[in-house]
Amino acid sequence: MNHLPRLIADWLALWRDLPRHPRQVLLNRAHLPGSTLAIASTMLADLVFDHPYTTTTVYAALVLLGPSSLVGIVGSIAHPLWDRGLIWADLDCEFCGDDPDDGDDDPEPEGPDGDGDDLIREITDYLRATTPYATSH
Repeated sequence: MNHLPRLIADWLALWRDLPRHPRQVLLNRAHLPGSTLAIASTMLADLVFDHPYTTTTVYAALVLLGPSSLVGIVGSIAHPLWDRGLIWADLDCEFCGDDPDDGDDDPEPEGPDGDGDDLIREITDYLRATTPYATSH
């Protein structure tokens, strides 16, 4: 079974998904700064070593990783706006996993007769009784 290296598969997936789901790609790319870091590191290497090979590497990195980095930068701008609920309230960030419009960060209230503690105790007792290493109290 042949698989593509992760970086190549990720780069191809970016260009496959960007035309179909541009907003989702922008939100996800805000969490993936790899291409921007790779460009910055090649530029730093060129600055430090000042060799024709490092300059060629910088140009190659800009051509190959520049568009992905640009999408990541735009995503980094869009993500805080989404997080505040100012844009794209209908989307969920796959990395954050929480919709900013929920507003339901409070735990579930207890039942109408206040039996929340009894339910937790019942579940805990059941789990203790059914585990292979149950201990008797």
